[in-house]
Amino acid sequence: MEGIRLETSTRDVDGYTVLDVSGEVDVYTAPKLKEAIGAILTSGQVHLIVNMERVTYMDSSGFGTLLGALKRVRPEGGTVTLVKVCTAIERMLNITRLNTILNIVPSLEEAISNIRQST
Repeated sequence: MEGIRLETSTRDVDGYTVLDVSGEVDVYTAPKLKEAIGAILTSGQVHLIVNMERVTYMDSSGFGTLLGALKRVRPEGGTVTLVKVCTAIERMLNITRLNTILNIVPSLEEAISNIRQST
């Protein structure tokens, strides 16, 4: 599918690996997101931080990928935190009530602060 792209990269911030995601997360690109998340969780990190500042679209495949990550980390006391979610995606998270199980914060600093307070 030409024109449908998803880019992922990671960086270390205060001892946590942050997943930066940009583009559209849909049925075609969700496997790439799942692979990037898997690499972070396989490294032993149980608190997943996803910077969504540059995500313009997410469908149910993307939400399912995030739920899969949460199922994987929750037994170990882990969390999934979404940073800088656009209004349209945040609205869908609210409608589906996923906002009650995924952490949604406006800044990376707040994400890290929340994780540190919970551990």
